[in-house]
Amino acid sequence: MNSIKVRVDQLGRIRDSEIRLSPLMVFSGESGLGKSYLALLCHYFFELLVNTNRLNHFFIDSNIDFNTVSKNFHDVGTALEIKKQDLEVWMAKDALLYLSYMLGYDDLSGKIEITLPDSFPDTMTFTYKQELTGLVNAEDIYTILSLGRLSFRIQEKTQFDESPFSFLLRFVMIDYIFGDHQKLVNTFILPPSRGPVLTEQMIPTTGMYSEFLEDMVGLNRIKPRPDTASEIVLNLFRLILEGEVNKDETTYVYTTNNISMPVSAAAASIREIAPLQILAKKQDVSKCAILVEEPEAHLHPLKQRMMADIIGALSHNGAFMQITTHSDYFLRRLNELIIYAKAYKCTSDKEKLEELSKKMNITYDMSIDDTTLGAYLLQKQVDGTSKVIKQNLSDGIPFSAFRDAIIDNMNNQDYLEEFLQDGVE
Repeated sequence: MNSIKVRVDQLGRIRDSEIRLSPLMVFSGESGLGKSYLALLCHYFFELLVNTNRLNHFFIDSNIDFNTVSKNFHDVGTALEIKKQDLEVWMAKDALLYLSYMLGYDDLSGKIEITLPDSFPDTMTFTYKQELTGLVNAEDIYTILSLGRLSFRIQEKTQFDESPFSFLLRFVMIDYIFGDHQKLVNTFILPPSRGPVLTEQMIPTTGMYSEFLEDMVGLNRIKPRPDTASEIVLNLFRLILEGEVNKDETTYVYTTNNISMPVSAAAASIREIAPLQILAKKQDVSKCAILVEEPEAHLHPLKQRMMADIIGALSHNGAFMQITTHSDYFLRRLNELIIYAKAYKCTSDKEKLEELSKKMNITYDMSIDDTTLGAYLLQKQVDGTSKVIKQNLSDGIPFSAFRDAIIDNMNNQDYLEEFLQDGVE
């Protein structure tokens, strides 16, 4: 993956920071410092490449209409040139609009800069070639619009919901970033406290929950796809859920030990995990971008570690993921998956590796290659703002914020024990 760089001068409480987009993004740190903002900002780029309407506005805002431009087409030639820098500037503005919508925060202010990968040319040139087909005096005119190594065949007088310029640019951008224009097909957002949305009738007031509801409605219309589903991922879900969640005509149903009940009667952890399990059954995750806020929410520490296994397996199977977390247990398990991947690469003793796998309950299919991971800690500054610190992954993801909490716990325990030993008057 060719990385997109984002410079954040100001966004919410975040100041003077930089991130680079990776297949797996993990944001940790104290509450209220901007983890969700950054996860959504990363997810924006995937949404831009999948949504048939979003990139279209670049051409609308630039007053570029395909039907108007195509009136000047004659045989072969240059249809349009756009500057990489102009696209980057527009994306920076559009990303803030996206965050405002998703958060339901119309007054959101920010200043960011976006730098597309070096694989993008400074000038992107659309070319065209016209051809006639059909019988004499009844010919149809087609235009072959090309950009990079991709082309789009367009019949004259066709009406478009999305400009052909936008359609072609989206797939070319996917090609430049991922090396395969078919690599990205869908995006999904799993917001915090998503469980009640499955069981209660709610009217969303933010784009995040509105998009989540639409995604779930769409998923429920799709039949499971055993040809693309990862069996290891589905098995991990069965373990963590100790059963399975499905949707009947009107209700989500949880089945465990041959007993079925409405999801509303199941534990909160079941409701939180269910949307991701349904997604894994219904979609080819290798072509999805998935944002999951607090995947460990409402889970026992042991199941928080199991959720890390699921995230690792989804990532290993090609899903692009953006994660926010407050969990030490979750991060510790991610570290084990990272270090296991390193052990797998550096050993030729398969018997020894198999023994390690059994001891740690890890398989290669859930391990995490640290070259695919971007881990960032949001750190509170003296003035109350926050700064994004890129984590050194040589020994896994550091969890300094959690270490501070552990030290506080230990110190306070010592203070209390000393006080009690001295006697209470």
